[in-house]
Amino acid sequence: MILEIKKYISRLPEKIWFRAMLFSVAAIVAATAAEWIGPLIPYKSDMELASGSVGDILTILASSMLAVIAFSVSIMVSAYGSATSTATPRTIALMLADDRSQNALSTFLGTFLFSIVGIIGLSAGYYDDRGRIILFFATITVIVLITGTLINWIQQLSTFGRMNDLIERVERATSKALRWHGEHPFLNAQPPVEVPAEAVAVRSDIASGLVTSIDMEQLEETAEKHGVTVYLSIHPGKLVYPARPLLYLSGGEAKSLDPQAFRDAILVEHDRSFDQDPRFGLVVLSEIASRALSPAVNDPGTAISVLNSGLRCFEILAEASADPEDAKYSRVHGPEIEMRDLFADFFTKIARDGAGMVEVQQRIQLCLLALARSWPEIFSKAASEASRDALARALDAIVHKPDVKDLKARSQDVVETCQ
Repeated sequence: MILEIKKYISRLPEKIWFRAMLFSVAAIVAATAAEWIGPLIPYKSDMELASGSVGDILTILASSMLAVIAFSVSIMVSAYGSATSTATPRTIALMLADDRSQNALSTFLGTFLFSIVGIIGLSAGYYDDRGRIILFFATITVIVLITGTLINWIQQLSTFGRMNDLIERVERATSKALRWHGEHPFLNAQPPVEVPAEAVAVRSDIASGLVTSIDMEQLEETAEKHGVTVYLSIHPGKLVYPARPLLYLSGGEAKSLDPQAFRDAILVEHDRSFDQDPRFGLVVLSEIASRALSPAVNDPGTAISVLNSGLRCFEILAEASADPEDAKYSRVHGPEIEMRDLFADFFTKIARDGAGMVEVQQRIQLCLLALARSWPEIFSKAASEASRDALARALDAIVHKPDVKDLKARSQDVVETCQ
């Protein structure tokens, strides 16, 4: 329950309604504060403003912002639909969490409410002379803010939801997760070891779902409290069900304690997320490439762009893995993610769906060769297996002899480099 609350709070900034609510509250406070601040001004300005002069400006702002909000929402909904049909539905979560679109929509909504509250206050005689002057300068400030936001929003609309934009978003999320994974192997815990025969299995007590987060701090504190050692058998992204062990406990009070506190440290939801799950981003990238390689789309260029993104992601993983941080949790043994699994998540699907496209197969072999040459101690084994698999799939689909010869030579380079 505690982990669910933490996760909910951490995801609040990604919600459109949350940021819109904050901007709306700030706008209402700004509009009403003009009358409170007026008496605090030590001098009276020679500038005189009739309520109608400020009210006219606010009326224009309110009507224009209402139209801009409706237009912006329609554009965003259209972009979400386009992303679902051209890329993959898994990219929608990243688009919904986009800071620039949230700031733009929240600013427009906040300006609309600021104008409405200001108009109501003027109509009710809420502001005195000083209050109207403060409201006027606040309105000028809002206009400047809106102008900058509109310019930025117009620029963003030219790329929002386009294929390159979606690939970049997924690449950033994947790179972030892979970098954390490289810097904190085994979820910042001890490396996996053989589970003792007397260890007690802790199984899920809820319906099947996908692990999205593991609170390692809570696991460590609970293990320390009961004097036990924890052996995690799952990592974020894994499917769990009532019969599958989440972890094992040994030592101390392992056989007599209530394991619910350990279960509560593992969050199981219906959908995967990018946060702690480095494999999910690679899966989403491969889905984008697979959609592009479908007969209905037939766009190998997009698949090649995805392969380039994946190559950069693996480079970030290798750089982060070169200097990992010391394990923080001494009583928890974390799970290991095999490099071959990461390669399978990314390269296998693209090699399968692009088996008959020589340019895609060539780029796969090139990416594998780059990784094997640059970081042989990390990627050599997985790259060799992936190269052989991609070549086998290509040989089943490509009949042009020069292409076959070229792919065999490229694969041979990868295999020899990995030896």
